[in-house]
Amino acid sequence: MWFVPAAAAAAAYLLALPLTAATAVTRYAPSPRQEASCQQACETFESEYPAQMHWEAADTNFTIWDQKQLQTVYVCRVQPASADEVSHVLQVLVDNSCRFAVKCGGHSRYPDDSVSVGGVTVDLGLINSTVVSADNTTARIGGGALTRQIFAALDPYGLAYVGGRVGQVGMGGFALGGGTSVLAAKYGWALDSILEYEIVLPNATIATVSETEHPELYYALRGGGNNFGIVTAFNVTVFPQGQVYAGSRTFADEHVDQFLEEAEKIFTIEDAEDTNVVLEYRYGYSAAQNRYTMSSTQRYAEPVTNPPVFNAMNAIPALSNLSGGISSLAASTSFSGPLGRTRNVFASLTHYPSIELGKQGIQIFKNNVQALGNATGVGAELITYSIPTQAVQNMKLRGGNALGIDVEGHLVINLLSLSWTNSADDDAAYAFADRFIGEFRQAAESLDKFHPFIYINYANKGQDVFSGYGEENKQKLIAIQKEIDPEGIFTSTGLWRGFFKVR
Repeated sequence: MWFVPAAAAAAAYLLALPLTAATAVTRYAPSPRQEASCQQACETFESEYPAQMHWEAADTNFTIWDQKQLQTVYVCRVQPASADEVSHVLQVLVDNSCRFAVKCGGHSRYPDDSVSVGGVTVDLGLINSTVVSADNTTARIGGGALTRQIFAALDPYGLAYVGGRVGQVGMGGFALGGGTSVLAAKYGWALDSILEYEIVLPNATIATVSETEHPELYYALRGGGNNFGIVTAFNVTVFPQGQVYAGSRTFADEHVDQFLEEAEKIFTIEDAEDTNVVLEYRYGYSAAQNRYTMSSTQRYAEPVTNPPVFNAMNAIPALSNLSGGISSLAASTSFSGPLGRTRNVFASLTHYPSIELGKQGIQIFKNNVQALGNATGVGAELITYSIPTQAVQNMKLRGGNALGIDVEGHLVINLLSLSWTNSADDDAAYAFADRFIGEFRQAAESLDKFHPFIYINYANKGQDVFSGYGEENKQKLIAIQKEIDPEGIFTSTGLWRGFFKVR
């Protein structure tokens, strides 16, 4: 995801489905003053990049995952094709005091995250190449590349990277926020597999950042989000990877307690005994069937059908037969699905292993679903998996990252995912998310199982992500941000205000 002194300023650390008539439409529109400040910038882009600039009114082919962002009114969208073009675009925006947002995959949930309200949307989608090194140990990935594009590019080499679960997710936001992965038990999270960044800094200069070049900024980019510039390339480690197994099975609500006990055993196996293992599960409610269910995704990083590690879980009486099979990571992430159909909110909580807390979390979820009643179209899921030991250990590599996770064993991360289609249900969904996380946190604290880490890519507005990294890390990020961006371009009161700001 994602100024006029050059190096001097940075020296210290460089140192939809179409809407139907029945659908309520909310357009996130600009103020006239803001729109006017960006008109000149867009005219400049139209002159210099005629095939890469799109006025909002004529940008009918543009789409994005979240309906709220799709309904955001920007002035124009520009698609730079290189770091040099990103640098120039940023300079023009700053010169015109024009607000902007940077889109990679566009998997965020709020206007101004990746689509600018009344400003310029900088779309990195043309910067999407993946180039493998001669020795097949690293790859240079464009800042606008999507998960499915990267896996597809690596697959002919028999290689993989620490990539996402969803093909439409972009490398930028995914990696700068942490980067959970189906390969985390073996290789950790994405941010700790990045050896080097190419970044356009707030002063529009282009820098290379690594453990040895500007190590303070290297630290900050590993978990610091979109606070430090626009990353145009990532140099990452890659590794041999063949086909993998993925299976799924759904269980009735009455067997959830037994399921949670088996799930925790598998999380422990992921830590050391067999790092090919990955388990995710999701608890949800079907209004059509009027029932709660627990669905599992059972993965194995080798082409082994029905891995025995899941036998005890699969011995629990189930609502469906075990389905799935062997495929490549490229194939499993190739489907992008329709975009712009749903409005979405995420919220997240992390805790130490606790079967009892898992049970309480599910009951809190059920209570909140019941409180919604049938008056809304809000769909809710609670998705859970572990942050395995290998991921925690890798967070200490190359000077450590900014996340502040330092525990023995694994943690458990929970994602509350809400989706709906009508803006009339916005308030109900936002209230659900706030209420659930507040009650779940209270339960975790009462059992002494709460961990302060909040995964930024799953966080909701109002969740204090950077305090969850620890006060020392938060203050370090603030200091680096001030040094690299003295004009505050990438801050909460600057030109790109979306997503989570450290100041």
